[in-house]
Amino acid sequence: MLQDQLREIRTQLRMAMNGVISTSMREKGVVYKLNFGVPLPEVKQIAARHESNSELAAALWKEDIREFKLLAPLLQPVGEFSFKQAEQWVKEIPYLEIAEQCSRTLFSKLPYVENLTLGLVFNTKDEYARTVAYLIWGELFRQGKDITPPVKAAFLAESLRTVLWTDFGASWKEIQAAVKAMKFYGRQSDRHARQILSSFEDFPELATSPEKQEIYNDLKFEFEYYS
Repeated sequence: MLQDQLREIRTQLRMAMNGVISTSMREKGVVYKLNFGVPLPEVKQIAARHESNSELAAALWKEDIREFKLLAPLLQPVGEFSFKQAEQWVKEIPYLEIAEQCSRTLFSKLPYVENLTLGLVFNTKDEYARTVAYLIWGELFRQGKDITPPVKAAFLAESLRTVLWTDFGASWKEIQAAVKAMKFYGRQSDRHARQILSSFEDFPELATSPEKQEIYNDLKFEFEYYS
């Protein structure tokens, strides 16, 4: 049964494959054992043809196939995904696209999402851990959801650490994810926007760092637009 489902999905992917996209991704350093180059909207359409199933999701996730990695979080039942499994998936994320997909369609919906983000944001060993924490927070804020005070304090402190502390050595993807989460947080209220901007204004190197000044201006413009 499982093998039949996997074969069916492979057939559906082959019918939707786009060689131009897969070649472009490979040239940019995104290399899988197999990449059908199927655009995400079409991957979602394929997922809609199948019922959520933990066994199927696990089988898809373990394969080094781009579209299988994208389908896995779409087909994983939220109520059957343990904290340990979530941590393991984060360790195995190969590229930012997969991190974004998992965060948006699965991780942000988990009942233990706050504990998950706290564990991830203090994890400096796994390449995508902190990035995923910000992606999850960004999705929660985008949906207008709030988080408890201890988690909010961690979000504010760590996102500013990522963006402002040059010696922390955060990756580009981590910085971008943190800034995105800040934007959605600041959109929620004027108070939230002021929290973010005042932290930047108190940063001593802001005036002498063009990169930090650019991020500050971007956030300021964002909050003024949505106020």
